[in-house]
Amino acid sequence: MKFSQIIACILCTLCLSGHPLVFAQEPPAEEQPVVVLPVEQDRGPEDALNRGTPRGAAVGFIAASEEPNFEKAANYLDLRNLPDEVAEIGGHELARQLYQVISRAFWLDDFTLSDRPEGVQGDGLPEYRDEFVPITTPDGREYRLWLQRVPRGDGVLIWKVSNRSVALIPELYEEFSYPPLIETIRKWFPEESSFLGLETFKWFILLAAGVITWPLFWLIGWVLGRLFSSPERDTYPLVRKFFGGPFVLLGYLLVVGILLRELGVGAYAREVMEARTVSTIVVVWLLWSLTNLFRAHKQRKLEAAGRPGAAKLLRPMTGLIKIVILIFGVLFWLNNLGVNITTLLAGLGVGGLAVALALQKPLEDMMGALTIFTQAPMRVGDFVRYGEVTGIVEDIGLRTTRVRTLNNTVVSIPNARIAHTEVENLSYREKIRYQPTLRLRYDTTLEQLQKIRDGIWSLLTEHEGVYGDPIRVRFTDFEKDAILMKVHCFLKTTDYTEFLEIGEQLNYRIMEIVESVGASFALPSSTVVVEGDRPALGSRA
Repeated sequence: MKFSQIIACILCTLCLSGHPLVFAQEPPAEEQPVVVLPVEQDRGPEDALNRGTPRGAAVGFIAASEEPNFEKAANYLDLRNLPDEVAEIGGHELARQLYQVISRAFWLDDFTLSDRPEGVQGDGLPEYRDEFVPITTPDGREYRLWLQRVPRGDGVLIWKVSNRSVALIPELYEEFSYPPLIETIRKWFPEESSFLGLETFKWFILLAAGVITWPLFWLIGWVLGRLFSSPERDTYPLVRKFFGGPFVLLGYLLVVGILLRELGVGAYAREVMEARTVSTIVVVWLLWSLTNLFRAHKQRKLEAAGRPGAAKLLRPMTGLIKIVILIFGVLFWLNNLGVNITTLLAGLGVGGLAVALALQKPLEDMMGALTIFTQAPMRVGDFVRYGEVTGIVEDIGLRTTRVRTLNNTVVSIPNARIAHTEVENLSYREKIRYQPTLRLRYDTTLEQLQKIRDGIWSLLTEHEGVYGDPIRVRFTDFEKDAILMKVHCFLKTTDYTEFLEIGEQLNYRIMEIVESVGASFALPSSTVVVEGDRPALGSRA
């Protein structure tokens, strides 16, 4: 694309997007742009209590009741033309009773009321009336409470709870009133006192329930701890900690949830409850305790099986599991708070990919350590051969394995290499092969060879440190400077030091056998024979 075409495309884009650089000049009169101003939504009449819309009136009543300020909440009730027995109760008490009925019978959620001054149209109700909340009594009867548009003192139309609904409050309160004991406790505390959207008397009841139920759940946890473990076991402290800590607290939270649903909670208290902060902490604590129990149980089994290295790996693995549990717990909590975790998860995914690329080699070594511990090709203390490295395994870490060589040096080998390369574990052998090769002189006679062979055979079959089968002693080959006789057998040991000791004894006896028949071992050398001066067969050079 040419430069002029690029400039033309840019100008067209600016024109279409309404960029200010394009409209810097005065456009022609016949092409004056039409500016469309946004139409502001009608919020209804000015009202200090925000009663211009159905939603504003409902939210205002709930907010005033949760302060709690029932004198203010009474301003959202239409107290005109009420029956005498209802009017005698008073606006303050009617507002309190209505709030109790709503909080107990209707689990407060975001209101779906209209935010327009005329309310919802076409719902089958009169234009001046909107539905507030539906109420269902324990015996299955259904009631509908309405909001109604009524004239204010100055003639302006505002929204209130209709007088028809207000007349139903005493009847509904009879259905949703507290038992006599709860009513007595409620009167102990002032109405104006509350915390986190809960009245003080409800906090008192929750505290009293904790005093009663906590010892009960602790006793249940103690019994379960004895059923699943015993004081003689190493894991008993962890089992007791599990059943005496998160288990008891989880049981108490279940009781609190039941009580709050029975006592009723307001909108703000429900927002606090929906975050499930304490529940999330308890569940994370519970899963952590279970992880510790699993680790202790597996460690004991691995150590009993003689695999302390694998038991050592469980600690970082369970630590990683705990971190994952914590991350999921935090994400669950943020989601309950209303945070959009999709973007956060996407960011974590990109960040995790970058971290994984940066930690590729360490992660490979950690996976190699996992392979070593699970498949157990070698353990700490084993005598191994890896390539040119031969020695005793001193430590198997998350990244490297340390081997102390026969020269008393320490070699650190990355676990990723060990997991993908053959490792010869000499400690796993059940016996050690003994296979010396005898290099005899060429002037050794046939009779001497047979005597050497028979003597070595008798030595090996009679020695208590040698397996009886297989034993092989054979005259196998000719070399340019020696006759070869090979010995093959297995010694009854797996310890390398003991193998050297038994092999030394056998070597001494073999040398005695060779010398006893008058033969000798050949040196790496060459013999020059001059024709005409050939030595007789069997004579020594």
